[in-house]
Amino acid sequence: MFPVLFGFVKSYGFMLAISFMVGMWVATRRGRRYNLSSETIIDIIFGILVSSIVGVRLFFVVTHLDDFHPWYRAFFIWDGGLTLYGGIATATAAVWWMCRRRKIPFLVMADIIAPTVMLGLGFTRIGCFLAGCCHGKPTSCSCGVVFPVGSPADKIYGAVPVHPAQLYASLGGFLIFGLLLLTEKWSHFRGATFGRFLAFYGMLRFVLDFTRYYQPGQVMMFGWSNNQWISVGLMVAGTFVLVMGSAGKFGGAWKSEKSHG
Repeated sequence: MFPVLFGFVKSYGFMLAISFMVGMWVATRRGRRYNLSSETIIDIIFGILVSSIVGVRLFFVVTHLDDFHPWYRAFFIWDGGLTLYGGIATATAAVWWMCRRRKIPFLVMADIIAPTVMLGLGFTRIGCFLAGCCHGKPTSCSCGVVFPVGSPADKIYGAVPVHPAQLYASLGGFLIFGLLLLTEKWSHFRGATFGRFLAFYGMLRFVLDFTRYYQPGQVMMFGWSNNQWISVGLMVAGTFVLVMGSAGKFGGAWKSEKSHG
């Protein structure tokens, strides 16, 4: 566990920065096949950056209201407390709005961006592991990790091996990134990659959350976490996009007639 890499640079923030830089590079390269300019992609990436930061914090605060006394601590992002699903929701809304202004089909941009989200997940979850947050439940598996004294896991379980849930998620993110790129050769309609992203990530998060620690207030019906219920919704949404797309409801491949600046 290395919450601070050097000086005042925190490991999670460092990995988050890497994820956005690499994601921006990949997205701009992917945008070329649709004749979209790098400027357009970069503008949208920055829109995603701002909206996702708002979303990840807002969703965490809403689901952990009892933790914020006094209320203004909700603005102390540096104290930790972020939820990925909130960022996905606000970023999706931001992309839809920006695409509408630029007259770019939303599903086309979603197909371009979706794999980079999973690539970013791979990097940022490594940051979670280094910071000690988002840890797992106790385990007797050989892959169990004992976090140091004073870490979030130690405060809850003590010197007990726990699942490295962060690394599970990181590996899953990298695998889904590769899988989305691999399956694009069989994509013949708008939204195919986006639909697979929703379905694959929903499945990944649903399964991995069985190994992750949640506060009692975050556990709901059937013993599933609130994020697992959202995961079910993502799987349903992804399946809907794929079924409707394969039925020809979203149109075929899209090429812009000129570069969008």
